[in-house]
Amino acid sequence: MNAVDTADRIGLPFYVGWLAGHGWLVTLLLCCVVTPGLPIVIARIFESRWLPLRPRRQFLSFFPGDIFLGAMTASLLVLAQKLPAESRWYNSGLWHVFVQLVTIMVAIVLTRSELKSKMYPRRAIFSPTKLYHNGVLYAVYGYLVVTTLTAVLFGSSWTFFFVLKLVVGLAWGLVWLWLVQKENTLAQKQPAKIRLKALNAHIDNWHPIWR
Repeated sequence: MNAVDTADRIGLPFYVGWLAGHGWLVTLLLCCVVTPGLPIVIARIFESRWLPLRPRRQFLSFFPGDIFLGAMTASLLVLAQKLPAESRWYNSGLWHVFVQLVTIMVAIVLTRSELKSKMYPRRAIFSPTKLYHNGVLYAVYGYLVVTTLTAVLFGSSWTFFFVLKLVVGLAWGLVWLWLVQKENTLAQKQPAKIRLKALNAHIDNWHPIWR
């Protein structure tokens, strides 16, 4: 099955549809290109630095967290290949526009919240890596996960093997959620450690390598 077929079954537009229609491993690799791959490249080219990946200086929810998130996304996209090739509410344009607008609003709200919290210096919030993180990962990647999960849940035949594959796929996402919760707890108990991660994840003295 090609990417267009699977994307149509979910209702995905071109800017995320290219991730669909592949085997699980290829899809995982493509998801890892989206994140954490591209943020590492963006940091090197547009911020003149190597993005830190060590736990002391980077959020676990990003690395290795985004790899687990990618594994869940890959699992859902592969399951979506079995969706019926017909018009359903979950692949309608209206539904997808609604979800995309909601995830864009979430990205805006979270960015405004970060500005108010002063966790990051103001210029760091408008750094290339932070703009990519909030604009692409929150708004676009979040939209991809929500719409694909919805399609799989409401459009699939709930056989034993489907449920087994779904549980395994969602388990990858639970690992990511556990890492998110772990850092939320750390923020409450040891805020200085989270502050250090934030100051290294997104910097305010960035500049492209050609300057």
